This record gives sequence, structure tokens and C-alpha cells, in this order.
Amino acid sequence: MTKNEEKFKILVDQKPFEVEEQFITGLQIKTLVAAPANYGVWLKVNGPNPDKEIADNEQVDLQQPGREHFFTGAKTTTEG
Repeated sequence: MTKNEEKFKILVDQKPFEVEEQFITGLQIKTLVAAPANYGVWLKVNGPNPDKEIADNEQVDLQQPGREHFFTGAKTTTEG
């Protein structure tokens, strides 16, 4: 028997991608869309909770439900 070659379908900045690994990092997500290094990555969260920022070295388990929509953007800092 051969190992099940499952692919994970994700959206990054509204663009579809197929990923073979179950875990993906923020840096890998940015690489898929050629986002600048100073950009951040967020996991879109349904409901009232804020979207979750994904660090460059943070792994996301794509097998968990609700882990398929990501977006990138410039990180904003607020001087306080």
C-alpha cells in the first residue's frame, strides 16, 4: 500500500495553493506569494475573534479545521 498523498488546499491573499506538508510556517506562506520580508501573515478567523498573526517560525497545522485562509500585509506599529 502506498502512503496517502494528501494535499492541503489553502488560500493566501485570495490565491489558491496546494501544500503537501501538514505543517506550514509563516515564512513559507509569505514565500508562496512573494510577500516582502517585513510583511506579516495572518490566519483568517471566522466569528468575533481577531485574526491570528502567524510568526515567521510558527507552524500552522493545516489538518485542523478552519486553517485554510491566510493573508499578508504590512505590519503596523502604533507609537504609544
